[in-house]
Amino acid sequence: MEPPKRLERILKRLAAEGEAAVIICPALLKRYASERMLAIARMGMLDKAFSYLIVTKKNVHFVRPGMLWDKVETVPLEKISDVVYAQEFLHNTIRLKVNEATENIIFYDESDGINFYRYVKFKQWKS
Repeated sequence: MEPPKRLERILKRLAAEGEAAVIICPALLKRYASERMLAIARMGMLDKAFSYLIVTKKNVHFVRPGMLWDKVETVPLEKISDVVYAQEFLHNTIRLKVNEATENIIFYDESDGINFYRYVKFKQWKS
């Protein structure tokens, strides 16, 4: 997938820090999603994506691009204690557990959710 132009600033910043993007996909954090955003995500309207998930070899970044600045929340992969499907068939939702806190991530496309799940669950947690 070609990265959206909205993400150019954050991708340049990550590249400058030595982090190359492995997965880039539109996704919502449940706590920030309105009913309208959830409806758009359920319909898979990628052209109206409000936020993105960027996975690197070290971190997971949740990005909400803005006009002047981007809101970025970063979670190191080593701090993720579990990843499970929360609502697999209804909303393409994956629950990410970091220590004791959990966060639901809603993917616009189910294949993006599957790729993220596989990457975090099987590639990163191998000892």
